[in-house]
Amino acid sequence: MGAQENDLEQEIWRRYVEEHSASDRELLIEEYKPFANMMAAKLYANRQVDEIDFEEYRQYAYIGMLEAIDRYDPQKGASFKTYASHRIKGSILDGVEKHCEHQQQITARARLREERMENLLQEVGEGEQDTFMRLVDVAIGVAIGYMLEDSGMYQAGEGSYEQNIYHSHEISDLVKTVATLVATLPEQEQYVIKHHYYQHQRFDEIAKQLQLSKGRVSQIHHRALRRLYEHYDQLKLLRTDY
Repeated sequence: MGAQENDLEQEIWRRYVEEHSASDRELLIEEYKPFANMMAAKLYANRQVDEIDFEEYRQYAYIGMLEAIDRYDPQKGASFKTYASHRIKGSILDGVEKHCEHQQQITARARLREERMENLLQEVGEGEQDTFMRLVDVAIGVAIGYMLEDSGMYQAGEGSYEQNIYHSHEISDLVKTVATLVATLPEQEQYVIKHHYYQHQRFDEIAKQLQLSKGRVSQIHHRALRRLYEHYDQLKLLRTDY
């Protein structure tokens, strides 16, 4: 960058620090986008996971760049690029880490649901002779399972439920209802439900903790769901015309 361009950059910074005008901010963003792209490209080239594409890296870089623009003080002596490089790198690394954690959580929950379905099918198959009633039993088990899972995620502070199709007070009521109903279960059933849905533990992990077989834990799980369904009038969520 030549001396004239450098003087112009400093003038833009002076105005932005004093006036915080949107037009000067846009000029600074356009000025430093190539720098943010370069940092994103460097970190992407040295990535250790392949699940995230370059566009994600670039977006995280832009977030760091915008934070740096809004917080940078030219009077402290450091150049903007020196100051911004730390924020941009931190933004990318934090974003990638959260993305990977989120993907891991999605994968883990998908596996839990698959295991849950297999156990429901097994338990229902052993306990019901009528094909239609077996299907009803599985449907009920799945519906209660999702309700318990949603309630557990809300208790853990995960997700963006206040922006979801549910209103926050409805979810709050659901959490209270579920907690009340789970508390009425026998001790072993409570343990299985809480650890499987709220703490996302697999049946084999719960089996080791309870010193039971995985099949026995599956039976306890199915019995707990059936017991919860007996209170469907209280749930107001699982009414059917079966």
